[in-house]
Amino acid sequence: MGRWFVQGHDVIAAAALRAVEELRLPRQLVSLGFGPERSVVEAAVRAAGWVRCLGCAYVGPSANHTCTAGAPASDRPPAEPEPGLEQAQEPVPPSPAAASLAESGAAQGRLLPSADDPMWEAVPLHLRQQLRGPAHQLVSPAQGPLKARENRRLLSAVRAASRMRMTGAHWTLLLTTGRESFGSPHSQRAQLLYGVLEQVAAQHAAPAEVEGACPQVRHVERTVRHLH
Repeated sequence: MGRWFVQGHDVIAAAALRAVEELRLPRQLVSLGFGPERSVVEAAVRAAGWVRCLGCAYVGPSANHTCTAGAPASDRPPAEPEPGLEQAQEPVPPSPAAASLAESGAAQGRLLPSADDPMWEAVPLHLRQQLRGPAHQLVSPAQGPLKARENRRLLSAVRAASRMRMTGAHWTLLLTTGRESFGSPHSQRAQLLYGVLEQVAAQHAAPAEVEGACPQVRHVERTVRHLH
């Protein structure tokens, strides 16, 4: 009831269809208009009810997602009101997230968007791909400073880069971490990774001189830079 196929038969039918039509997944994606310039995953997030979690890097159907740390406010369970406090008649709209000044790392001296800013999803595919190679080499297995216990969060972010499953929180951590935390001064892998991070910072982080601007102005400036 409520299913198109008996359990497991959909997988068999899909395999049979591929055998008959001789269509591999890349061809199917291209035939439907998807590719490097148009992500099928982003289309599923926008139009098919998929969710992208900022807390655990999950992307998929909302029914299979259990983490609430980075979920949008609309997807989190409602908080119970504290006893004795009256609820407001109308919800107060959230204020725009302000950019923060990076004090270290590849983005040092620049203003970084907040971790939940949609700008992070606009980092070009070619930069993500350039980051993936050296990131994979640094964590397979973990080498140098990345093996240190205090760098566990950084190691997790580098692993996310190696899988091209970056969130805004991952980008922020990588862009504000000093070069020495990725590897020795002689590590070519660490230098390649850090070089890509410097490119991302140069293209997607505002210069510090706009620090005094209000959040709305900074957001417009970031959008204009991205469009150009």
